[in-house]
Amino acid sequence: MEMSGYMPVRLYTGAGCVQAHASELRGLGSKPLVVTGRTSARVSGALKDVVTAVDGPYALFDEIGQNPLLTDCMRAAELAVQEHCDYVIGIGGGSPLDAAKAIAVLAGNPGMTQEVLYSLKWPKKPLPVAAVGTTAGTGSEVTKVAVITVPEGRKKSFHHEDIFPKIALGDPRYTFSLSRDFTASTAIDALAHATESFFSRLANELSQLYALQAVALLMPELKKVLEQEDLTAEDREILYNASIYGGLAINITGTCLPHAMGYLLTEQHGLPHGYACAMFLPEFIRINGAEVPELVQRYFAEIGVSEAEWMDIVNGLLQKIHVEITEEEIEREHGRWINNGSIKKGWGDIAPEACDEILRRISRS
Repeated sequence: MEMSGYMPVRLYTGAGCVQAHASELRGLGSKPLVVTGRTSARVSGALKDVVTAVDGPYALFDEIGQNPLLTDCMRAAELAVQEHCDYVIGIGGGSPLDAAKAIAVLAGNPGMTQEVLYSLKWPKKPLPVAAVGTTAGTGSEVTKVAVITVPEGRKKSFHHEDIFPKIALGDPRYTFSLSRDFTASTAIDALAHATESFFSRLANELSQLYALQAVALLMPELKKVLEQEDLTAEDREILYNASIYGGLAINITGTCLPHAMGYLLTEQHGLPHGYACAMFLPEFIRINGAEVPELVQRYFAEIGVSEAEWMDIVNGLLQKIHVEITEEEIEREHGRWINNGSIKKGWGDIAPEACDEILRRISRS
C-alpha cells in the first residue's frame, strides 16, 4: 500500500512546552488575537502561560461556545482587525481551535461573507495560527479542517492547507482539570477519528498506522474512565498523544459516517460532539464487518482488544446517553444522507434509507 501525507505543523508536546517554545510563538507576529472559550483556558492555566509567552500586547476574544458559531467568528475577526492583530492563537479543544482557523481567514479578508469563506476562494491568505490544545480528543492542532456552525444551524466544515496551524503546543497538564464526563467525551471523539480514518476508502499505510496507534493507546484509558479509575498524569499524557495520532490520521482521510450523522445529534439534541459521533461507532463496525471483514480482523488484531471487549467499553461509555428521534425528524433529515461525501468515504453503498434505519436503531438504544 502506498503512503502519502502532508504535515506542515510544528508540533511540540509535553509539560512546559508553551514556555519552552515561546520564541517561536512570538515569531508569528507582533500582536496576536487570543481565541478561547469562557473558562477552560483560564482554569487549565493555558491562558496564563500563553500570555506570559507572548510577553507583549494582545487582544482577547473569549466567547467561543462548545460548537463555534460563524457569527462569533466574524465578531472575533472584526476585533482582530480593529486591534491590528497579525496572528491568531487558539487555546482550547476543538471549538476554539477550529474557530481560530476560521477567524484567521476572516481577519485576513475583512468583510468576507459565509459564501466566500466556504468557496475556499480567498483573496488573501489567512493570518498565521498557533494552536494550544487543552483537551484530548479533537486533534485539531494538526489538521487543515475547521468545523463551524453556520446561521442555518448546521455544523459545516471547510478544509484548506492554508489553515494548518504554524505551531501546535500540547501540554497534557492542561487536561488535568477536565471532569470524568468531559474526558470521556473527548477521548471517545479521538476513538471515532481513528476508527473512521482506519476504515476510510482514502486510508493508506501511513494513516492506518496513525489510526491503529491512537486506538491502541485509547482503549486501556477508556476502560479506566468507564470503571471510574483515577487518571494519573501519565494517563492524561497518553490520552493527549492518542488524540494527536487521531488528528494525524483524519488529516489524511477525513471522517466517515459516525461524524456525518453525529452532527445531527449535536445540532438537534444537544449531545456533546464526542458522544454524538460515538453513538454510531458500533453500527460503523457492523457495516465494515459485512463489507471488509479482513480490515475489521486487522483492526482488532492490532489494537490488542477483542471486538467483544471493544463493544463493551464503547457501549458502557454510552450507557447513559439516550436520544429519541421521531419519524418526523428522520423524514426531515433524510436529504442529508443523499450523496453525503463523508458517508461515501466508507466501505459499502450506504443508501439514505440505511441511514434512516440506523437512526431508528440508535433511537431505541
